[in-house]
Amino acid sequence: MNCLLRKLLRPFQNLARSVTKRVRRAFYKFKARYILPRRRAARPARRLEIEVITMMYNEALIAPLFVRHYAPWADKLTVFYSESTDGTRQELEQAAAECGMKSLSIVPFEFPQGFDDLLKIERLNQAVRESSAHFVVCVDADEFVHPWPFEGTDPRQALEEEEANVVRCEMYQVYRHATDADIDSRRPPLFQRRHGSPDARQQSYHKPCIVRPDSGVLFERGCHLVTLPYPESRTPWRGAHWGKADDFCVRRYLRDRRDRLSETNRQRGFGIELFDETEERLRAELQAHEADPKLF
Repeated sequence: MNCLLRKLLRPFQNLARSVTKRVRRAFYKFKARYILPRRRAARPARRLEIEVITMMYNEALIAPLFVRHYAPWADKLTVFYSESTDGTRQELEQAAAECGMKSLSIVPFEFPQGFDDLLKIERLNQAVRESSAHFVVCVDADEFVHPWPFEGTDPRQALEEEEANVVRCEMYQVYRHATDADIDSRRPPLFQRRHGSPDARQQSYHKPCIVRPDSGVLFERGCHLVTLPYPESRTPWRGAHWGKADDFCVRRYLRDRRDRLSETNRQRGFGIELFDETEERLRAELQAHEADPKLF
C-alpha cells in the first residue's frame, strides 16, 4: 500500500520541487539584478576586501606556497586547521610574517570520525556567510587561482572591476617535468610547476571558486557547484592544481587523504577516487607525465 501511495505521489512531488526550484531561481535572478546593486551602492565606500578560505591538514610543503600565492592580493587568509604532525601551522605563520600578511586566521577544526565532506562544506559555507569581504576565494590548499593570462594580469584589479556574484576558475592539473627543479617553498608556486597533460581538457575542471558573500551564494559538496549562481563572470580565471605536482603527493594522497576518509564518506561514495589508490599507481602517473608540454 505504501509503495503504491509513493508512486501516486511521486509526480506531484517532482512537480512541487520543479516549481520551487523555478521560483527560487527567479527570485535570485531578480535579487542579483535589482536588489544587490542598490544595496551595495548605498553602502559607504571602502577599499575592496578579499578573503581566501581553505582547510589544511599536514600541508607543511603546500602551506608556504599557498601564502606566497595569495598574500600579494588578498586581505585575509582563513585556514581551518586540523591538528597536523608536520609543522603546517608554523609554516603558515612564518610565511605570513615574511610576506607581510597581517590577517592570518588559523581556526581549529577537527573531524570527529575522519574526513567528512558534508561537515567540511557546512563549515566552509558558515565562513562564507559570516565573511564581511566583498569577495571570498574558497579553494583547496593545493589550488592556486589567478586571472588569465597569468602574466600581466592583477587579481585585485580584476575583482575591482567584477560585477558578477560568481567567478569560475578553470583548473589544470600540473606535474613535475623532467627538467623541473625541486620545489622552493620560498618562492610563489605558479611557475614552478607549469606542465600538464597534452590534452589539457581531460585534466581540467571548472570550479566556482570566487563568490560575493552578500549574494547568498553557497557552495555544494566539493566546492564544484554553487547554489543559484547569478550572475556568473565572463572574466577568464584559471588555476594550477598542485595535487600531483611532485612525489609528495604519494604520502599526501594515501596517509592524509585515503586513510583519513570517514565511514560516512565511504558509504556515500564521496572521494571514491581514493578508495583503491596505491603508491604504485601514483608513481606510475607521475612518471607518465614527466615529458608533458607547458600549459602556461
